Amino acid sequence: MTQQKYNEGVIDSVTEWIMANLDQRLTIDDIALKSGYSKWYLQKLFARYHNETLARYIRKKKLAHCINDLKDSNVPIISLAVKYHFESQQSFTRSFKHVLGCTPLYCRKRQMDEETKLAMRESSDPCVLCRQAGFDATERNKAIITPAVRNDKYIPRIGCAMR
Repeated sequence: MTQQKYNEGVIDSVTEWIMANLDQRLTIDDIALKSGYSKWYLQKLFARYHNETLARYIRKKKLAHCINDLKDSNVPIISLAVKYHFESQQSFTRSFKHVLGCTPLYCRKRQMDEETKLAMRESSDPCVLCRQAGFDATERNKAIITPAVRNDKYIPRIGCAMR
């Protein structure tokens, strides 16, 4: 087996392990130890394979899983921040807004019908489904204001967590 194929296999297994352990505190040191590579080499391989850094990949996947928790329950946002090991609710909200383009509260208020919720759980791109579903009749009557953008500071660098 060539070295490149071996490296791809290791990155695939690391990616699967990350997805299975999103509710755990994931550090680059722990992941590097699991992979058997140094953290610097692992990050280089991961970035080459996924076209993004390991830390950003983990953050995006954790936030994507938060979307389902936000939509399916009334768990306080602080509890989700703790569940996914963010330092505080503020850092959770800041990351959520940076990656997804809206706040967790705004995301939660965008209620969807059951069919759309089911499709979202099975989809690899929940943000697009949420935008396509729009508001149901009760939510259309509520005034939900999109968070303000000041000096292009809060424009998300990526359109969705699942790209």
